[in-house]
Amino acid sequence: MEVLTMAIDFDKINRSVDLEGLRKDVENASENGTGDFPTIPAGKYEVALVSLEIKGTKKDNRPMLAASFKILSGEYKNQRLFMNRVIYGTKDDGRMIKSAVGWLNTLDSGVDVAFQDYKQFADLVMDVAEAIDGKIEYAVEYDDSQFNSIKITEVFDAN
Repeated sequence: MEVLTMAIDFDKINRSVDLEGLRKDVENASENGTGDFPTIPAGKYEVALVSLEIKGTKKDNRPMLAASFKILSGEYKNQRLFMNRVIYGTKDDGRMIKSAVGWLNTLDSGVDVAFQDYKQFADLVMDVAEAIDGKIEYAVEYDDSQFNSIKITEVFDAN
């Protein structure tokens, strides 16, 4: 087995860091759990949109609608809910895009959501995100085992 080493100057890093403080931080993290994010169970949550974009998939950079929401109250307050929908290179791109358009319309952003082409759609998703930003919150039903993991059930003003 070949061992690869990286050209990192660890001595320089060690000199630039408060190692005693860092060791205490590591110990505190160990005492307070692993730092893993909890699995959010299926249920109803009040949320605010944190991000909404078209981005590339990790594996092969195919366009994907990606949304994340922050839970606003309850046991999972400040945790995130995620929804991703690949819209290119699937077995049925038309169905995936139609699903994304339908889901975006449930956000009630005031933006007319329609697909013309991928560039236009990416720009439109940014418009939807800007229209929502800080103005709208949602009641959702979340179930990560479902195709539509986040279902918008109620829309209300953030103020």
